[in-house]
Amino acid sequence: MAVRHCVAADPSPGCGILLVVNAGGAVSVEGDGSAGRGGGQDDTVVGIVNDSRQAVHAVTVTEPGSGLSGFDGGGICGRGHASWTGSADCPYGPTGYEGPGTSFVTDPSLPDSAQIDFADGLAPGRSAYFSLKGALTSRHMTAVQGALDFTVSGLLPVLASSSQDTHATYPDSVCSSSRFHQYEAAATAVEAYFEEVDARDAATLLEHFIEGSGTPVNFPAGSSLSRQLLSNSQFVALNSSAQHALVDALELGENTVVLSQPALRRIALYMPNDLKYSFGGTQGLQVSGTGRLVDGHYTGTLTYTVQDSYGFSTNDHFVGNVGDDMRYLQTNCGAPQSVGGARWFPASVTINVPFSLTAGTR
Repeated sequence: MAVRHCVAADPSPGCGILLVVNAGGAVSVEGDGSAGRGGGQDDTVVGIVNDSRQAVHAVTVTEPGSGLSGFDGGGICGRGHASWTGSADCPYGPTGYEGPGTSFVTDPSLPDSAQIDFADGLAPGRSAYFSLKGALTSRHMTAVQGALDFTVSGLLPVLASSSQDTHATYPDSVCSSSRFHQYEAAATAVEAYFEEVDARDAATLLEHFIEGSGTPVNFPAGSSLSRQLLSNSQFVALNSSAQHALVDALELGENTVVLSQPALRRIALYMPNDLKYSFGGTQGLQVSGTGRLVDGHYTGTLTYTVQDSYGFSTNDHFVGNVGDDMRYLQTNCGAPQSVGGARWFPASVTINVPFSLTAGTR
């Protein structure tokens, strides 16, 4: 089959496996078990043709239980190889399994997978060939564009807002001693309310605001707020959107994936109480992660960091309508100009989300 894509390698001509990069970027696997035994009956000649509109820089192939990356000195340029057009230039790489313009990336912990790189990219309409260990079959092999390993990142920054105002924003403002004590008492009452409704982290954040140091506060992965986010329906939908976008990018051959809108978006957080009163939404959102292709699945972990400016904006409808009171403490009585004054601060919560996503679904 498809002799034009493969050499006539001993003992039979053509490709045992042909990879076709289709117009949409997906990779289909075709095969002829009677052909393409390169370097012996236990190796397979593999061809690839790029029918897409973009250069292909790498593909990763997997066949469970095959040991296809267990290169042992055979292959189309290995010991005792036959003569074929191009064999005079053997070897094309250190293993003997490489073809012209190809190279391998393998991992001993993943013996059933191999990453094949194409020098300068395989241009649209062009083909290449190489060989792999074992008598492989198209029935069990999967192939996708891209590398064994990948990274993920994305950022929706926290935007400047009036919740970040300080006394310096209104340098002529005056702090009334009576109002200062009245509003601090109101804050203490709200903290007590948070304790009653099981919003203890919200109480901690408000207390930190009143304390006035302005130092950042982070709730790490595994914390109560982090666990609440994992089960929040808005966050679950956001994570699903991000993972779909990740798979789409990986199967187009991207190995350094940068997620952006609309896959990443700001969301409201209304439930439960602690999450609502602590953050209320995602002013900012950062995502990072790493993963690899294992047995036909993209596996890894995405780490999300929900970011917030914990402060009070104009017309802030906080619990019991004390938002304006808290803003007065933040601006008129803001630290460090006023001793004991309040100050906004950066707040964040981190969430780790493991994933295992089926490859080759496009």
